[in-house]
Amino acid sequence: MKNIIQRSSAVFMTLLMLMSSSCSQDFLDVPAEGAPTVGNYYDSDTKLDNAANGLYGIVWFNMNKSAFYGITDVISGNMYASQYNDFGKFTDLSFTNSQAFISDAWRSCFGAIANSNAYISNLPQSVGPNVSKEALNNALGEAHFIRAFSYFFLVRLWGNVPIIENNADYSKNFVIPSNPIEDVYKFIENDLKYAIANLRQKNRGSDYAANAHVSSGSAKAFLAKVYLYQKKYDLAKAMAQEVINSGEFKLLGGEALPTKSFADLWLQKNNNNEESIFSWQWTGAGTYFEGNFSNTLFAPENRLVETTYSGQIAPSQDLIKNVFENGDRRRIETFMLPGDYYPNLTYAQTLAVDSPKLLGYTFELANEAQNSGAGLKKYVIGKENLPITGPFNAPFNGESSMNSYMMRYAELLLIHAEATLGSQSGSTTDANALKSYNAVRKRAGLSEKASISFNDIFKERRAELACEGDYYFDLGRLPFAQAKAILEAQNRGDKQNEKHITISATNLLLPYPADDLIKNPKLKEVAPYTFK
Repeated sequence: MKNIIQRSSAVFMTLLMLMSSSCSQDFLDVPAEGAPTVGNYYDSDTKLDNAANGLYGIVWFNMNKSAFYGITDVISGNMYASQYNDFGKFTDLSFTNSQAFISDAWRSCFGAIANSNAYISNLPQSVGPNVSKEALNNALGEAHFIRAFSYFFLVRLWGNVPIIENNADYSKNFVIPSNPIEDVYKFIENDLKYAIANLRQKNRGSDYAANAHVSSGSAKAFLAKVYLYQKKYDLAKAMAQEVINSGEFKLLGGEALPTKSFADLWLQKNNNNEESIFSWQWTGAGTYFEGNFSNTLFAPENRLVETTYSGQIAPSQDLIKNVFENGDRRRIETFMLPGDYYPNLTYAQTLAVDSPKLLGYTFELANEAQNSGAGLKKYVIGKENLPITGPFNAPFNGESSMNSYMMRYAELLLIHAEATLGSQSGSTTDANALKSYNAVRKRAGLSEKASISFNDIFKERRAELACEGDYYFDLGRLPFAQAKAILEAQNRGDKQNEKHITISATNLLLPYPADDLIKNPKLKEVAPYTFK
């Protein structure tokens, strides 16, 4: 079976951050801060509650700094870059399995798995008598959730991948085959069911700091998504409905929070808001691995950031012209067109380091990114402006403390609508499905619909989640011939030069990283996983 890029002979870099010095290979460049080791000891619930902080941020840094967008929104045709930077290789699919984005994504996922395994194996022996059972269960639930999230990413990108449940066993024998997709999904489901049973329940309110870590409701929402990808529609519908009925999450700008809007999602001060189901957490605490790179990669010009590295990616011509309906409020918050005004963006008056900063930014064609005639807006927060951005803290390359949404309540509503429809054909007038679907459209300023099809939901997902890493995976849920036709029809050039790609592959999976194939010759082999 040919992948989107044909796999060459290559290997699975051996993990991990283990608890002992016996590990001969370092899979993870930077270990999660606070990961349990023999020397860690948690003598209070508060310390234990903070133990997993690193699982939400630092382990995802290599993915976030570039790979995440290259392998999702650039490949899918939501974003564009010329051949002058590495993103361009994902615009025209000329990348190989030696490209850094491939290995960065792989190592971020398996690094998170390694750290999660470490928590699961070692936390029960690392707590004191004053730590409650509830706090320990919650911490273990977080580790199972992160491991499930990591494998969900891996299985959608690579298909068959090795299931690694025990770091010590893996360090003794890292030349192992991959496990089949169905086993990986079963492993994900088991982890999420464990997380649901052990994580705390929450009702997310205005105390955003309390919302940073996942809850039992987060795990239920994510399990609904996992069910949907397997076309287990009845299970996805029931799980999504349970989350909706709980009232834990809310749309910013929806009926429950009418004083806010879609635009409020993209203000740093609203990190961990009521709509956030799971986000990568970026503290911007002054070290290289703790800030969000998106502000730098997306900002169309240097005056908006603290670096000269801006505008590495742009909105694609397909996103600019074919995704948003007239009057859709999400468009201006997704990408900038000439004349668009952003009252909350602060920018430097000139490019000088000590230039005065001005509040309120108007995008001009002269500042377009990648000759696209536009610039990305999501995750662009501009120069430091304390009432809006809060302090940046991170002095490196314009990094910010803006969290990265991995799942929002708006997506859960669209999952509910699609699961209620129950297929990729036909239409539905089901009242509950319409309520969920139309809630998302209403916030966007669009008219409600009385009947919806899969195509309606598919298009709505693209408009709602553009530049958040989901469209590539949505294409992967389509029959391959249909996804291929969509990708080949897209204009993958800039505003002046129309370009199209031809896909000779037979699926949208990525190639295994070259280095990892070399170190693990069995990676291409597939064997059933023995569940414990």
